[in-house]
Amino acid sequence: MAQHYQGVLVKEYLRDYAQNIWDTQKRKVSQEDIAPLISGQFQAQQQGLTSALEKTNHQSIAPVFMDTNLEQLAVYFTYYFGPSWGEIPQQMTAEQDKIVYLLTRPDIPWQADDLRDRPLERQGIFSIFKNYLDQKSLDYVVVDGAFEQRMTQACQFINKTWTQLYV
Repeated sequence: MAQHYQGVLVKEYLRDYAQNIWDTQKRKVSQEDIAPLISGQFQAQQQGLTSALEKTNHQSIAPVFMDTNLEQLAVYFTYYFGPSWGEIPQQMTAEQDKIVYLLTRPDIPWQADDLRDRPLERQGIFSIFKNYLDQKSLDYVVVDGAFEQRMTQACQFINKTWTQLYV
């Protein structure tokens, strides 16, 4: 998506952080990792926004595509650690009116790796994310099918939502 729209990609901070913990300590992310994960994701997002401004010479802003954002981390933390894990600091939350979400249906084959767990709960996690987006009245589209179908669905949604990005 970032390449298609000539934007900036912010990688998933959680994945790199969790892989490092697994590789060096052979453990999964725990509650003690929440604060560094929030901080790292926030810094990654800020860096992405800075890169987007620099890409356009501060005259406008290139679109920023985030594999994960702080909202998603909050959902994951609640799922894995329960509702009393804490909260994202208010100063780190974004203006939601400029954010859209591409919610991917778990209709493609499971791919195991060091970090992915709960392959039988994919539909449940999808439903949790969908309910969260609905409860917060956030702007999203569900994309599904093969890669080409997902790309088409996502582009149609983005083109309709952010008409100035049409490529």
